[in-house]
Amino acid sequence: MTERNVILYLSESLDGFIAERDGSTSFLSKLNSSAADAAYQDFYQSIDTVLMGRKTYQRALQKAGVYPYQDKESYVFSTTMHDTDDPTTVVAGNIPNFVRQLKAKPGKDIWLVGGADIFTDLLKEDLIDTLIITIAPVLLGDGISLVASNLTDVPLQLTDATQHDQFVTLTYAVQK
Repeated sequence: MTERNVILYLSESLDGFIAERDGSTSFLSKLNSSAADAAYQDFYQSIDTVLMGRKTYQRALQKAGVYPYQDKESYVFSTTMHDTDDPTTVVAGNIPNFVRQLKAKPGKDIWLVGGADIFTDLLKEDLIDTLIITIAPVLLGDGISLVASNLTDVPLQLTDATQHDQFVTLTYAVQK
């Protein structure tokens, strides 16, 4: 049995911000692309589990009005939230250990939806396998960065680059 992959899949501005300073991703909704939407749908069908931090979870609920990943096994990492009104499990313990156990279970790949701190912690623990970053044709000038803290060099190998209208999706394997 092969281990499941943890994939960070997200969009960011050309200058490297995953969200505006207030956490908003409204810059993305101004940039319509049926090709990028189709690529997202293909990716979404390839996973059966989503992981995210509390802030990402709350933003997703606020933006969609209802929890948008109800058809997936969902986990929210939080020490302040204890329960949700949707089929999401709140995890308060050791995130890397939880993800190691999840990777060992049978299933499709796992999507890390968001949480710069979580991403950084999992990357440091060699638990991120793939980065799929879609570059949006916009410069924000300021915002929330993909990486929450300093990392030592993390070598990546470009495995694909695809243009979707004005967007470019870059896929990297994390070298371990």
